[in-house]
Amino acid sequence: MSGRARPRVLVAGIGNSDRGDDGLGPAVISRLRGEVPEGVRILECSGDVLALIQEWAGFSTVIVVDAAAPLGQAGRIHRLDLTGEPLPVAFACSSTHAFGVAEAVELARSLGRLPSHLIAYLVEGSRFDIGAPFSPAVAKAADRVAERILVELSRISGARQPEGADRHA
Repeated sequence: MSGRARPRVLVAGIGNSDRGDDGLGPAVISRLRGEVPEGVRILECSGDVLALIQEWAGFSTVIVVDAAAPLGQAGRIHRLDLTGEPLPVAFACSSTHAFGVAEAVELARSLGRLPSHLIAYLVEGSRFDIGAPFSPAVAKAADRVAERILVELSRISGARQPEGADRHA
């Protein structure tokens, strides 16, 4: 990014593409490549969620995309604003990573290193074994999440934050 201002929005897709539905984050990032507005950085994070705290330094808005263990229905999309409140307990206990999004967010919060706006898109998965394919429901959800993020990014780049967005879909 030589000679350009640092992007003010980061979209980070977390997950491992070799573990079925855990590849949701990288799949969404792949769908966003070449589609995001100027000033948006996209990042694929293969599972070191703690590294996100360093990665989001200097960004005013961060959108995190990750798979969640099933809570009810594979493919169900949850949009959560984590700026002022922690990840709900049901999701904090359902990460597919040893140190998950909830722990990284709360560590950053305790260190005073949260971005001004932090949104998480979590999608319930069902297949997390090594070599497993995407479940059909999560594959569809990856497309929908990418579309929603593009809409959200267009609102953000219009200098206003999305209001009244769904918490669950």
